[in-house]
Amino acid sequence: MQRGTRTTFNQPNRSTPAQANMTTSGQSRAASPQVNRATVSQAGGAGSQSSGTGNVNAVVCRKCKSPQVVANKRGYSFANMFKTLGIMILIGILSIVFVSFEFMYGTGSSPSAAEAVGVIGMIVLFLSLPTGILVGFAGRSELINGCMNCGFKWRPAKRK
Repeated sequence: MQRGTRTTFNQPNRSTPAQANMTTSGQSRAASPQVNRATVSQAGGAGSQSSGTGNVNAVVCRKCKSPQVVANKRGYSFANMFKTLGIMILIGILSIVFVSFEFMYGTGSSPSAAEAVGVIGMIVLFLSLPTGILVGFAGRSELINGCMNCGFKWRPAKRK
């Protein structure tokens, strides 16, 4: 079996611990932990406002206090679409059931009122799908903050 000539990127460092502590001239050096200084400075200054160098306007997660927060647009809401669709279909069906009950048992109200309720019910059923689709687009450009650490999502406060 022959090894491919394909190049790969981002290969892991395969040096032994003894080789990792050697400089280019072959001298050994003291092992020092590599720390991402940007992350440490962000984490230290984001949570505490009492230190003089901390950023006061840093956004932190409300749940886990992590500074790893991203802001995204909300997008299309299928939940709102299905809620609206279900409510409108339920109203249409209930109005049609009311009309059929009115015609079967004749409780005394005028037939024209029952016919009007039936027509309204049919119109609501007919318009339920397009209305549900349009309601899903409502609020799609709102910003939603999301924590990259714990996954908590919330709406940011309105600016004054």
